[in-house]
Amino acid sequence: MSNLLNTSHNNHKDNNIENNEIDVSNKLLKDEIKINKNIKKRESKILDYISLVKILACFSVIILHTNGVFWNFNIKTYKQFWISANLIESTFFFAVPLFVLCIGATLLDFNEKYGLKVYFDRRVKKIIIPLICWNIIFYFYRVYIIRNIEKKKITFVYLWNLYFTSELNAIFGSIHGFIKIYIIIPLLAFAEKSQKIKIYSYCLTALFISQALIPYLINLFQSELVWIYNINVDQLLYIFAGYIIQNYKFSYPTKLKIYFFGFAGLLIHIFGTQILTIKYNKISYAHKGYLKAPCVIYSCASFLFIKENAHFIFKFINKKFINKIGSLTFGPFFLHMIIKNAYDHFFKPNVFSLRYRVFSSIINLFICLIITYILKKMPILNHLVP
Repeated sequence: MSNLLNTSHNNHKDNNIENNEIDVSNKLLKDEIKINKNIKKRESKILDYISLVKILACFSVIILHTNGVFWNFNIKTYKQFWISANLIESTFFFAVPLFVLCIGATLLDFNEKYGLKVYFDRRVKKIIIPLICWNIIFYFYRVYIIRNIEKKKITFVYLWNLYFTSELNAIFGSIHGFIKIYIIIPLLAFAEKSQKIKIYSYCLTALFISQALIPYLINLFQSELVWIYNINVDQLLYIFAGYIIQNYKFSYPTKLKIYFFGFAGLLIHIFGTQILTIKYNKISYAHKGYLKAPCVIYSCASFLFIKENAHFIFKFINKKFINKIGSLTFGPFFLHMIIKNAYDHFFKPNVFSLRYRVFSSIINLFICLIITYILKKMPILNHLVP
């Protein structure tokens, strides 16, 4: 009888231990689910305004290429079209910087969500494979269809140089710039979380002064001063800026100052380019460039403004719809030049017309988004627009 009682007591004790282990396991599981939900919630919050930025950046790329008459400056006829062309060029010049700011805002914490293997696997699928495929598409398009590139003997060197010189499509140069950034991001992402803002703020300040401000001022005043501290990683400055803008809580007065200097940067770009171009009778690059101070300040201020004010837009446009459009913006990056060339070939529009430059860009974006949406639904072809 005593043995039976002991056995019963032991069984009851084992059951209690087992139940406690189950409770602990369930608690851990609930905590893990809660953490995952918080991560998804945080990612969703980021995705909302990031989608808006991507849509604006995508449209900016298209209108910049449609606004190519900007480069046809003529002192005798510039008033007919060039002033509006310069306004468009300067206003939407932040296209590529906005994309890079998005990378900084979303990827410098990737190590908190997944490891290096997943990171590089995603980059290969989202950028390397599509870039190779689009190079092949553009090769046949330009050599055999529109025939504006001479057909040459196919050799490894020839194909290699076509790929890396971006001769087939100038936009590929920006893609190669993104790849350089993707390569270096893991070195930055594994900085200690509590120190990231401080480290990135230092890097941002140092890069802005050494890469954007001092070279800009030297070039602006046509000084013979030599500047040797150049860091050849495209737009690394914007990576740090994107992360800081995403994660740092700016005070209201600080935000107003950033907006003020950003708007000043835009005005300097517009009127500085106009004044110097007319003065020298050729396009002036004194204020123009992704790493020129006016562009850096204007791009970062625009990114912050969208982040802080996106909720106003979401009152009128559904977030899910914006995020869906935002997920399609990779396709127009590659497709828009084909659409533009086809439109110009068949309709032979007046490319100097302001109406053409604005409305055909909107139509182009709309067509590209539809094609991208269809491609995403198709097996194999969906790899072209991940």
